[in-house]
Amino acid sequence: MNKSIIVALALLALFVGPSLVLAGQSEWSDSWHDRTEFRRELRERLRDHARDREELRRDMRRLRDDIRFHAREHARDHEHYRREYRDAVRDAMREMRQSLRDALRDWR
Repeated sequence: MNKSIIVALALLALFVGPSLVLAGQSEWSDSWHDRTEFRRELRERLRDHARDREELRRDMRRLRDDIRFHAREHARDHEHYRREYRDAVRDAMREMRQSLRDALRDWR
């Protein structure tokens, strides 16, 4: 009877043992695949995040350049109108002085 138990255990170990080892390897292989899949997804997310950040940087540069352009345009217009106003005031003062000279000359 002892021999039959030993033979039964040996047969059991012979057939069940490799399947347990394979099951353990399968579990290890699944976890390995899960980790590689997780790393791949993480790399994709990081790549997408970097692409989104670069797109935001481009948009920010474009907006900054647009704001600078409009500020320069506004300053140029302001300077233009300031010169026009200054010239108009000078012309008006010149005309007023001239008319005063003419009035004083006629009065004498």
